[in-house]
Amino acid sequence: MLERFVETINSTGKAVGEKTKQGSDIVKATIRLASEERALTDICTEIGRLYYDKNKGNPCCDEMKELFDKAEEKESSVEMLKSQIRVLKGVNVCANCGADVPLEYDFCGKCGAKVEKPEPEPEEEEVTDAEEESELKVEVAPDEDAEDGKEEE
Repeated sequence: MLERFVETINSTGKAVGEKTKQGSDIVKATIRLASEERALTDICTEIGRLYYDKNKGNPCCDEMKELFDKAEEKESSVEMLKSQIRVLKGVNVCANCGADVPLEYDFCGKCGAKVEKPEPEPEEEEVTDAEEESELKVEVAPDEDAEDGKEEE
């Protein structure tokens, strides 16, 4: 009876070991699959980037033209956001190496190139709602009276 008990424990241990190895193999294969899928996505992205860069002005078909137009809109949006971030950070970008350079610096701290300072943008005057309403009333009232043929009282 003891032999049967030992045999049962051994066979159960082997089964558990095989299941554990199988689970481990599945996890390893899943990780390799995810890695290969990422690599494939990176290659396809690189192919698309190369095609886009070489054919910006000459898409092959209407579908590509639509995608190129969307890409150009996104590029413009990205550049606008980068510019806003530079303003918020108080930095210029070095034309030589692309490093961020504080506005008060005349030379890049990374490559030493002279940094061109951007022209300051003119500030717009803020108009309050009360000022807008008063301007509208002043401008609208005489026009309405003139159209109705009434004199101002």
